[in-house]
Amino acid sequence: MNPSVLFVSKPIAPPFHDGSKCLVRDVARNLTRLDPVVMSTPGAPPVLAAPGARSVRLVPAYGTPGAFTPALSANLRAAAWLLVRSRASVWHFVFAPNPRTSAAGRALSRLRGTPVVQTVASPPRSFERPERLFFGDVVVAQSNWTRRAIEQSYERASLRAPRLVTIPPPVPELAAPSPNEIAAARARLELAPGTRYLVYPGDLETSSGAEVSAGLVEQLAQCAPDLVTVFAYRRKTAQAAQMAERLSARLPRAQTRFAEDVPDILAVLAGAAAVIFPVDDLWGKVDLPIVLLEAMALGAPVIALDQGPLSDLCAGIKVPSLDLAPWRREVEALLAEPRRAQIVAARQREALDARHRSSIVARAYEDLYLELAR
Repeated sequence: MNPSVLFVSKPIAPPFHDGSKCLVRDVARNLTRLDPVVMSTPGAPPVLAAPGARSVRLVPAYGTPGAFTPALSANLRAAAWLLVRSRASVWHFVFAPNPRTSAAGRALSRLRGTPVVQTVASPPRSFERPERLFFGDVVVAQSNWTRRAIEQSYERASLRAPRLVTIPPPVPELAAPSPNEIAAARARLELAPGTRYLVYPGDLETSSGAEVSAGLVEQLAQCAPDLVTVFAYRRKTAQAAQMAERLSARLPRAQTRFAEDVPDILAVLAGAAAVIFPVDDLWGKVDLPIVLLEAMALGAPVIALDQGPLSDLCAGIKVPSLDLAPWRREVEALLAEPRRAQIVAARQREALDARHRSSIVARAYEDLYLELAR
């Protein structure tokens, strides 16, 4: 019987707007030496294997795709499947660490005697009491910042840390949106042909990102009145709607658009003059958000805060603080120098090819699976 790995995560079914689901999908479909098994729902579409990779088996461990955060009943159903039905050589847990889920994972692993790879899908609010958060035989951080934070939490607690590895998140091969798709995305945002625009693809209520972006809009309106900034956000809490209403009332309509859960986000990114990400709190997000990697893959220059996990971005433009002056300078330089934007885009693609391609990331995980399976 071939060795296999079971991915323990949210149900792997559309839509793929979640970093942890994207990671499972993109790693599973690129494995060549183990059989991948993913937890999904009845009737979910198949996860197609990449050329030369093993076929991906879907198991109906969940009843429905569920919400952004799975309900307790859904988690209990998944735990029961692990306890009774799993025959995998290795389990790969992919979720944001929390005491309840980690305790369940630890108990199930011991009961079944199954080794575990645990990926920190997004950093916890606090790294205190690490023994309640991390239980894998190998714990994978998706940035060096998160890995150091885990190490330091064990040092403060005078505890021995588990084996820690850094593996960056993958970005899949993306088909570039067609000119017609980009034009349609522009039309939905009421952007005239030829209008240059920025995209802020972050939350409105959980970081300084929206406020800094709003301040940038106000400053750029003086020197680039034809530039539009698109706030492409996802509602994380009830406060998102209030924040969108407040910012919309404050900022000039001619220079701003607010769009929630953008269905054609790839076309929006592909047509952008730049993507801005002045985010100092990545709660609920992958260390290096997938939307930034997608923007890089599509040729949009990314300007991001050089703090926290975002410091691991190995290309793009990084700004050291949230002060508006350097953000304005970087945007103005890109707008004034098309050649600069082309150079940034080329370097981003080179970085993705070296570190973030799904096949490369899958190979790093597969080495861990085989080591533990032995």
